[in-house]
Amino acid sequence: MMENAQAQLLANIHEEIAKGAFTDIQIICKDGTTTGSRIVLAAMSSYFRAMFCSDMAESQTGVLNLPTVSLSVLQAIVKMCLCGLNLVSENNCVEVLDAAEMMQLEHIKAICDIFLKESLTLTAENCLNWWRLSKLYNFHDVSNRSFSCLADEFDDFVETENVVQLSKEELLEIISKEEMECTEDIILKGAMKWIEYNNPDQDDVKLIFENVHLEIVDSQFLIDEVLFSDIVCKTKSVQEMIEKELHSHRQVTASSRVNLKIPDVFVLQHNQTSLLSCFTSDNKWEDVPPAPVDPGSLYSAAVLNDKIYITGGYNKKKCTLIYNTARKVWIVGPDLTHEHYCHCMATANYKMYSIGGYYSNTIEELSESETHWQVVGDLRSSRYYAFPVTVGENILVMGGNTNSAGSNVIQCFNTTTHSVSQLNTKLPCRSELLRGSVHLPDVYLLDYDGHVMHLQVTNTDGEIKIQVKSTKQWKSFGCDIGVAHRCGSLLCFTEEGIGEFNLAEGKEEQSTFPKSPRSGDVYNVCSVSCGKTSR
Repeated sequence: MMENAQAQLLANIHEEIAKGAFTDIQIICKDGTTTGSRIVLAAMSSYFRAMFCSDMAESQTGVLNLPTVSLSVLQAIVKMCLCGLNLVSENNCVEVLDAAEMMQLEHIKAICDIFLKESLTLTAENCLNWWRLSKLYNFHDVSNRSFSCLADEFDDFVETENVVQLSKEELLEIISKEEMECTEDIILKGAMKWIEYNNPDQDDVKLIFENVHLEIVDSQFLIDEVLFSDIVCKTKSVQEMIEKELHSHRQVTASSRVNLKIPDVFVLQHNQTSLLSCFTSDNKWEDVPPAPVDPGSLYSAAVLNDKIYITGGYNKKKCTLIYNTARKVWIVGPDLTHEHYCHCMATANYKMYSIGGYYSNTIEELSESETHWQVVGDLRSSRYYAFPVTVGENILVMGGNTNSAGSNVIQCFNTTTHSVSQLNTKLPCRSELLRGSVHLPDVYLLDYDGHVMHLQVTNTDGEIKIQVKSTKQWKSFGCDIGVAHRCGSLLCFTEEGIGEFNLAEGKEEQSTFPKSPRSGDVYNVCSVSCGKTSR
């Protein structure tokens, strides 16, 4: 009741000020003039309070100059502060953000951050500006999304004039990213376009070329477009790099960095506080330090940037633990809202999702910059030992156990609308437990009974289509398994060792992989390339 009275009081104050009543200061904006109340402005912001309580001209003359703020933005900010409304839109977000920064209105900046997280559409044309702006205001989610968009759309970005507007530091940050999905030819083309326009010194030219993977640039492109270019001819050290590469070349066709990556596999192998074992890209086992607490059995995990998020477990069903694969350290994260174990986890839109499980129907969400999980969806029934597949903004929850029986159902959770629907397509087998490896459009699944399923999943204009390519029979490994794809084979990780299934020939290979030096049940695996999420 008191809150309603306070809200009405503030609304009444805004109404009187909007009518021009009880005002004691003239405000000159960049496109118009209005009046306002010093006490209201001072109560809104320490910026105005310091101005009116000092010897500054505004406190003496009764005139407030805001030459960078439009009248409509000022009016919107005052109304948001007094009436608790959200008036941020696509048209005014940047102006509101700039004004809120100047006026030291952190809650208005937070509203802008939320708007951008939920509504911003990134393209090759606008991602650079949003990357810069979000870095300026420490909007980590938007910054990560913008940078990833810039890298993912680099082939289109290179065709815009924005590429030459990059600073040297920005260019190096982009072209050093190991998850660039375009071919290396495109990366080199963009770098040369930038060099030609900005004319850096020879040391910088050399540094830029050192961040390009010349070994996977198309041989003919190196000969036709690079070797005899003015850029290379003027920089002897770069010329030597190109010539050395050409002399050592096999006949190379254009390739991308992600195609060459063999990720490290972090195995969810449980033995008290020993939660992870790392099977490296060169088939060796590396030690992972123990976690600060033991969540118990049947925890789940997924990767966001260079961190593995572990949630739930039989002993601590709300627990969140985060392992930084680059720094090799653990931290304790925020507790889940509900209890989860035997659940699954996925990453989508640069956020982490904890999905279902033995006790819970809920889907919970956490972004890297946030300090608490929030419930954003409901599967409408308990579902455990399922396998998630991220397709754009959607997470497909496949198979698993419902009502003590195996399922062939595929549910779709949309991370933007938070809606849950059931797809018409079903899995070829009912699976009490499902594990798999995703390399879209290909999805490889292994279930409790040893069925190896190959699906192709596509997303065209928001329409998800699933085609079953094959179903083959391996052997049953039981419940405690994790699955990774490597060099045309599925690797099945268990406490006893690593099994290998040749997908092309549809049969088991004689595995020569070393067994983990650690013991413990295996609940799944996470694949990580160069400290970043494997795509």
